[in-house]
Amino acid sequence: MLETTISHDDLGAVAGDFHGRPAVLHYGDAAAEYRSVRTAAGACDLSHRGKLRMTGGDRQNFLHRVVTNDVAQLGPGEGVYACMLTPQGKIISDMTVYVREEDLLIDVEPGMAGVLRDTLDRYALIDDVEFEEVTTQYGLIGVYGRNAEACLQRVTGPMDPLPPCGHAEIAWNGLAVTVARSHRTGERDFDVYVPAESADEIWKALLGGEGDASCVPIGFDALEVLRVEAGIPRCTAELDDRIIPNEAVKDRAVSFTKGCYIGQEPVVMMEHRGRPNRMLSGLTINGEMLPERDALIQKDGKDAGWITTAVHGRAVRGIIALGFVRRRYRESGGPVGVAVDGGLAGAEIVDLPFVDPGS
Repeated sequence: MLETTISHDDLGAVAGDFHGRPAVLHYGDAAAEYRSVRTAAGACDLSHRGKLRMTGGDRQNFLHRVVTNDVAQLGPGEGVYACMLTPQGKIISDMTVYVREEDLLIDVEPGMAGVLRDTLDRYALIDDVEFEEVTTQYGLIGVYGRNAEACLQRVTGPMDPLPPCGHAEIAWNGLAVTVARSHRTGERDFDVYVPAESADEIWKALLGGEGDASCVPIGFDALEVLRVEAGIPRCTAELDDRIIPNEAVKDRAVSFTKGCYIGQEPVVMMEHRGRPNRMLSGLTINGEMLPERDALIQKDGKDAGWITTAVHGRAVRGIIALGFVRRRYRESGGPVGVAVDGGLAGAEIVDLPFVDPGS
């Protein structure tokens, strides 16, 4: 059963399974929801995403010492994307860290807040830091699309431009609302954190509008296509304990000047050695049936990698997918095969992103 403080039934929501958890898949027309993001704006209920709150006098320096990116230099209103790694350099969880005046707010994939909290707690031996999972205390509404800022400012009033991971505290109808610049569709992406008991109120305020400031509800079917077309990896799909950041998120998630952190040595060694042996890649796949997660990619009868997420593209017609492909097969070019329903579908390796809205 879908658990949320935001009302969806009166909007014609169709709920279903999204990678093992209940979610709103669409509101009657996923194609129209997709087009709304590409041409105007759409709002998505992401309240299920995991959220941690960190307090204590050592919170920022502690997190800086254990994650892959530079946290120590951030001031209030700034943020950064980072990963928590095993000592072997494998990804436990990615995260977006927002530095606020009194705390750090950390956004993670659903189901990962407890994992990250327990991992961080093991390293906080003498540090003045406390971790609190606040997933259910915050509603989270994503506002995405070419005109997302106009939609937001129809509700919040004028806002200064936000850089990536930048955020601002907004007073709205007596509520403390955090508006953050996010990275979920490749368009103009924003996340709005609001006290859970008031999430439905701001959700309804964001929807509607006219012209450039219009906004429609979107479900996870459209959101997933937008994510894949933008080539954005997702934790528990592309990012898991098989992957080192260099293979998928190095440019966004890793600082090579910040000093030591958990799992640093394998990351630095791979960087100095040159390109990784495999990389996150895009694929176009023939046929009508989607390959399953972990479906093998083959070339000349040999294992060339695996699929992570496959969808029916919209800006790019046909089946498109994200996956990890071994370097020698990426460089050799030519067609590959993907395991689909007991057979092998023809496929091509392509550069990411499939769609660049900024181009």
